[in-house]
Amino acid sequence: MYGKEDLRVEEVAARALEPGEVRVQIEAALTCGTDLKVYKRGYHAKMLTPPAVFGHELAGVITEASPPRRRSRWKPGQRVVVANSAPCGECFFCRAKQENLCEDLQFLNGAYAESIIVPARLAARNMVALKGRTSFADAALAEPLACVVQAAVETGLRAGQAVLVLGSGPIGLMFLALARDLGCRVAIAGRGER
Repeated sequence: MYGKEDLRVEEVAARALEPGEVRVQIEAALTCGTDLKVYKRGYHAKMLTPPAVFGHELAGVITEASPPRRRSRWKPGQRVVVANSAPCGECFFCRAKQENLCEDLQFLNGAYAESIIVPARLAARNMVALKGRTSFADAALAEPLACVVQAAVETGLRAGQAVLVLGSGPIGLMFLALARDLGCRVAIAGRGER
């Protein structure tokens, strides 16, 4: 992505891994609302500055793992899903269990490619091994589903409650399914076709 609505297909040279990094062959990369906003605006102040490969919801197979300073659980051939960010774990907000406000939140972009290098912090904190029966497309939905589950936990969602879901995009539909599964009465308001 070179800027607002300026995408180009290019060959990018693969670089060597640094300690703790992992190279993942992308098997599924999704497009979320943030990707659409980045495409329309041409940048994201915290996540990326053009020119850059973008996209951040992905699942794939490890093709290379650099030895970390400590022993790593990651090996080539493992199927994984990677979150799009990782907190530092050391700043004021991380120590206060408010990692979403981390002062040094590290973002991962580059899912719209054949492979991606997962930084050491993300590989250590926010990469998860997949079971063989989990499809890559389903796994790539892990981050938006985690947002839905977190919202349900924080709002104390429980059986018998009436819930109104605003928006019928993927997150809205996942929230609808979760609320119904919990025994809530659910209504959804989304945009109709125009």
